Amino acid sequence: MNKNLCYIVICLSVMQLIVSSCGINNSQGDAATDELKIEHISKADSTAFSHDANKVCNVKAMVNAVYPVYYVNDTLTHQLQVLYINEVLGMPVNGSGKQIITTVFDETAVALTRQFGDSEDEILYGVFPDKQILNYVTSLDVSIVQDSNGIVSFCRHEEVNKDGKLTADSHHYINIDLQRMRKIDIYNLFNEEALSDVSNMLKSKLLKQMNAKNEEELIGMGYFNLDNITVNSNFYFGENGVTWNYVTYEIACYSVGETQITLDYASLAPYISTDSVLSRFLKTA
Repeated sequence: MNKNLCYIVICLSVMQLIVSSCGINNSQGDAATDELKIEHISKADSTAFSHDANKVCNVKAMVNAVYPVYYVNDTLTHQLQVLYINEVLGMPVNGSGKQIITTVFDETAVALTRQFGDSEDEILYGVFPDKQILNYVTSLDVSIVQDSNGIVSFCRHEEVNKDGKLTADSHHYINIDLQRMRKIDIYNLFNEEALSDVSNMLKSKLLKQMNAKNEEELIGMGYFNLDNITVNSNFYFGENGVTWNYVTYEIACYSVGETQITLDYASLAPYISTDSVLSRFLKTA
């Protein structure tokens, strides 16, 4: 074989090997390929029960969710799916193997319909409360807001419409450490003695983002429960920092709605605990 042609073949083979070893959106923060595989599913359920001879309550539930179908190997996939079902969907795990993730969404839709009235008891015992005709539509949307540094952050968004009017709208965030296969709580971020300092930082940041001079002005804006502005478990990791979410009525009245407060990674650095998961973001911030 011609020496020049042989050289070209060798170069092309090396280039192909390099390209094939590169991953996209690496969830582990190293040079390996992204092993977290995600799919989407949609489920619906409905129920109806009488309130009296002429009045009916109709409930429709919809689930639209992304979920993990594979991570590294079968053992870790099972562990991650169990965490997802327990922590993200808030459902018990029934059974084992691949079937647990394929059947749980039907169960989740049914559970959503059951949160409006004691329909089963009403049907069984003939107890019909004195209510108007009600039509509920409830939806659960699960999405991923962040997947990097070996951490995946899920958002659980719930809405309830009653007779065509939005009555509830909330976002809850659940973070899973893929490296240790566990849900992340605030004690995986900070030393316990630092929690009050970080909570004060959250209050100061809220004052700034609302252009309020003091807490009295915040109260005037509808923030009636400033004591609840703490480092709660409803947070997620972003490109620039950690964002805490406070649902309606948690710290403010309905007209204010949900409140989000973000603290950048650099400002949180002095308060992190030993082996805090935040250290992974500080290295890349």
